[in-house]
Amino acid sequence: MAVMMAAMVIDPQQLQHMDAQQLRALAEGLMVKLMDKDQEIHFKQTKIDLLTHEIARYKRLQFDAKSEKLHADQRSLLDETLDADLAALEAELQALSPAPAEPSDTADTAATPKAKPRRTALPAHLPRVEIQHEPENTACTTPGCGCQMKRIGEDISEKLDYTPGTFTVERHVRGKWACAACQKLVQAPVPAQIIDKGIPTSNLLANVLVAKYGDHLPLYRLEEIYAREGVPLPRSTLAQWVGQCGVQLQPLVDALKAEMLTHTVLHADETPVEMLKPGAGKTHRAYLWAYSPGAFEPMKAVVYDFAESRSGEHARAFLGEWRGSLICDDYGGYKASFAKGITEVGCMAHARRKFFDLHANGTSQIAGQALQTIGLLYDIERETQDLSAEDRQAIRQDKSRRIADALHGWMLAQRSQVANGGATAKALDYSLKRWQALTRFIDDGRLPIDNNWIENQMRPIAIGRKNWLFAGSLLAGQRAAAVMSLIQSAKLNGHDPHAYLRDVLRRLPTHRASQIGELLPHRWVPGQIRQNVIA
Repeated sequence: MAVMMAAMVIDPQQLQHMDAQQLRALAEGLMVKLMDKDQEIHFKQTKIDLLTHEIARYKRLQFDAKSEKLHADQRSLLDETLDADLAALEAELQALSPAPAEPSDTADTAATPKAKPRRTALPAHLPRVEIQHEPENTACTTPGCGCQMKRIGEDISEKLDYTPGTFTVERHVRGKWACAACQKLVQAPVPAQIIDKGIPTSNLLANVLVAKYGDHLPLYRLEEIYAREGVPLPRSTLAQWVGQCGVQLQPLVDALKAEMLTHTVLHADETPVEMLKPGAGKTHRAYLWAYSPGAFEPMKAVVYDFAESRSGEHARAFLGEWRGSLICDDYGGYKASFAKGITEVGCMAHARRKFFDLHANGTSQIAGQALQTIGLLYDIERETQDLSAEDRQAIRQDKSRRIADALHGWMLAQRSQVANGGATAKALDYSLKRWQALTRFIDDGRLPIDNNWIENQMRPIAIGRKNWLFAGSLLAGQRAAAVMSLIQSAKLNGHDPHAYLRDVLRRLPTHRASQIGELLPHRWVPGQIRQNVIA
């Protein structure tokens, strides 16, 4: 009640008719509201101070990078990383800072406190596509007027568009309409863009993001490709676009993660990635973690998480309060999560690989029999992969349970006859020590037999590492993880990642935050594409 009264506009005369209890409630409500506002201001100011410090640090690194003893390709990657990181930090700072007063459409840009350098005109040889923006109603809306307005001029802005293989220029023409009677001026608003006042369309930005994070092309190579097509776009400019897009897309990735964590079955895996610490000139091993809903879950998605190490604390931080069944390998970093209530589900494919290596080397006579028996379990999985969880569980209980029990008994008998320390003993011990986790899938039809689903989502990372050479910074690694999450999730749902990102980047500036789930890859429906009018 106090909060509701505080939110009301109180007439001074109303205060005179309030009793002591009502006045006290009003005062308490106002104090609570004021304290909340102070906390919000303090949080924002703290964040602004941190971002300002980081921006200053990155600007110093830009100058220090010249002294880095790196290969030419490595130096190019470092330069574009620093440019992208700096653009991302500045975008975050701008979002937290108070919005400046909007200048009028006709205001001279030189009148602003800080004049920006004039942008280079887009190449004249590129074909132009003219898009008209006119008011829906050209009748004067001034009360008592209603006169028909006349077109007195127009504003033109150009944006660089890119369809794979072809650059074009969008000419946005915004007509000015004025009323001769009352001097009212009407003009269609400037269409919202993912990069405010920038030249790239969502089509071009999508191409840059897919090229860098889907096709794993460094920006200096993309710069060369665009130059051959007659459009000089410096890698520093491309890097700024990448950094700004990363900030704008992050809420979408956060929403994807939040929805994924509502599922009770998840896959997890991790892979090493070299990371450069700016200023040190050396790389060290970082890790890209991957999480996805269970292979039998209806939601098809993957969320990557970049971290500076393989410490289990990163997995615990990502999962948070989530409690469910986690399919993973035998990495010890997950053990603390299991102790906190997460159910461990083993990967039969890892157990099978231990025996496969023995069989391939011809060093064990029992490896072949182990592989044959495990193969029977996989035969049942192929038969049940399209069934419901209930039917799958029933068949597993009937068939897989007998095979697993026989395999377990056979492994125990073989282990008693094998000397300690050998490769065969290690292969048997791997399965026997984790037997409960390895066979947990038999009792739950929602669980897959192995972790191959998420391992398949790591293949693009393995390909990309050859071109990355390294991640330029922690921020760059986190940005790559976010964008790759959207690209790979789009692929899992049968979407063209370029078409998906193009549409999302076009709709995101005006999309309600409360409805951001509509833009997630597994729910995405292509928006209506604007029809261009060729001049």
